[in-house]
Amino acid sequence: MKRFLIIDEDAEYRRGLRYYLEVEWPDASIHEHQPKTADLSPTSLRLENFDAVLLGYSIDRDEGLARLRALRAVAGCPPVLVFAEQGDEFLAVDSLKLGATDYFPKDRVRHRRLIDAVSLPAASPDASLPQNLKSDAQWDLRRIKAHHFVARLHASELSSVYLAQEEGTQRRLAYKVLRHVPDSGDEQLLDRFLQEYEVVAGIDHPNVVQIFDLGIADDHAYIAMEYLSGGTLAQRITSVLSRDEALDFARQTALALAAIHEAGILHRDLKPANIMLREDATLSLIDFGLAKQMCLEAAISGTGQIFGTPHYMSPEQGHAAAVDARSDIYSLGCIIFEMLTGERPFTASTPMGVIYNHSHAPRPSLPDEYADLQPFVDRMLAPDPRNRVQTAAEAIHWLADSIPSATARSG
Repeated sequence: MKRFLIIDEDAEYRRGLRYYLEVEWPDASIHEHQPKTADLSPTSLRLENFDAVLLGYSIDRDEGLARLRALRAVAGCPPVLVFAEQGDEFLAVDSLKLGATDYFPKDRVRHRRLIDAVSLPAASPDASLPQNLKSDAQWDLRRIKAHHFVARLHASELSSVYLAQEEGTQRRLAYKVLRHVPDSGDEQLLDRFLQEYEVVAGIDHPNVVQIFDLGIADDHAYIAMEYLSGGTLAQRITSVLSRDEALDFARQTALALAAIHEAGILHRDLKPANIMLREDATLSLIDFGLAKQMCLEAAISGTGQIFGTPHYMSPEQGHAAAVDARSDIYSLGCIIFEMLTGERPFTASTPMGVIYNHSHAPRPSLPDEYADLQPFVDRMLAPDPRNRVQTAAEAIHWLADSIPSATARSG
């Protein structure tokens, strides 16, 4: 019979974890501890009697890490799974260094991964590799030498992104891994992914993500890139930004566009989720999975196919017409409008409705306090590319004039 110990101050959360365990092991013996009322000293818990400890008590505070350290120091301590309020990858690193078997953001616990993690034998030969990486990734992370893989940051149908720590330097990197086996027949997908490295790796600019390495491990392609710990612009603009902050973010994004356009690259999927922040609040453009060199005669994506995100997509891209740098500029205009208003410039009940509105709906109006910005935003969002701001350099010049302190920071 399985025996588990759940430590968390939230009774509802303890109940949710208990449910996951009882679905898998109906006869399990599950002990719950509410930290404010129970004696949680390691000697009082008789840890050797449990198969796993699920620790969620204030682990994102210093005393939570101290508790984890004390638990792991007890002889016979079973695997300890850590649950934290925020998806903090730095906390994941600290928890795993202190001996946690696995790490879960509290709002992203999934039944199968939890069960897989709980089922990890205490003496597993792969204990140095977090269980969520082994169960979620269909490739062997250990084949990439000199790195300790810590946590999965993001997953989609096409790829996953993992946080890694470089041995020796302790530098944190992000590894993007394509969910693809070359023999599966989808060679265009692999080619697009590899192109992401080829077109970006040669660009050295503070507002473009730094690419360190490309390789193949266990028949899966991967890219090692700079880890950007400040989150995405999409997370930042859940509330309206101040004028200066919004225009400075726009200026930095325009600088990135100028750099990639000069290198002959279009991004083609510019949106807040593909703009990330560093700890110092500088922005970096990421995710060139849809990027294509302007001079490429035979586009990998194929004639007539639409790639991108409709809410930020230029009219010409939405209609699968030829695109150039002005398409990325249109996307930047959509982002500027959203940063200043908290709303997307064009919406509809269907993706095709959004695409239609980009071409045919009246240009949206900014609030009265931003009336001086309206002519510029109108030009950024002109349906006809010929009437649009023509280059990123032109956008940079206008933005620098609109933010008195921007001139000193540009360059």
